[in-house]
Amino acid sequence: MDPAVSTRNKILDAADGLFGDVGFDAASTRQIADASGVNKALIHYHFSTKEALFGAVLDRYYERLTEVVVGALSGGGDLQQRFGRLLDAYVDFLDQNRAFSAMVQREVAGGRQLDRIVGHMVPLFEQAALLLQQAYPASREGALAAPQLLMSFYGMAVTYVTYRPVIEKLMDPQADPATAIEQRKAHLRQMLSLVMHELDPKDDRSAPGRAAPNDEPTKAGDRLT
Repeated sequence: MDPAVSTRNKILDAADGLFGDVGFDAASTRQIADASGVNKALIHYHFSTKEALFGAVLDRYYERLTEVVVGALSGGGDLQQRFGRLLDAYVDFLDQNRAFSAMVQREVAGGRQLDRIVGHMVPLFEQAALLLQQAYPASREGALAAPQLLMSFYGMAVTYVTYRPVIEKLMDPQADPATAIEQRKAHLRQMLSLVMHELDPKDDRSAPGRAAPNDEPTKAGDRLT
């Protein structure tokens, strides 16, 4: 690897940890230099300012997130299967990148990088909304309009990960974290199935929780396999 690229990545990794732990204002370039093992002058050489470094950290996260979204939506299967993969991948991304969630929440609450965050998120939302509207005309307006639906699922995913220390105590404090994440993903998939059925009630697939005539009720675990 190019030494300059390696140094840049070391700085980004160190800044990522500090910005996630203590926030932009509390993290100093001296701390970042110490954590990355590089001379402080190299931070200014590669990023000019601490704010530019913070923007680069956010950009790197959103580049990864964009790959996750595009990969899930461009795979095979019908729209429900593709959106289901997207929900799984998004929850996993947030769970595996807690620092990212912390940074975004701080910026939304009054940081200086809000426009940058919006700039990254808008194209992703627009792509997902267009796919939904094309597949389901009922999502083009009204209470089930695509933007409203996407915002609801976004909130259900983000809230769980962001407030997990509180939510875990409200639900099951003894639950294994990995199991809890899988349960959350299963719940979101069930909600997605309900919404898709509501958008297209003529769909042959039964909505979750509704047994077909003369059939035994399906187990929740079976519906998700």
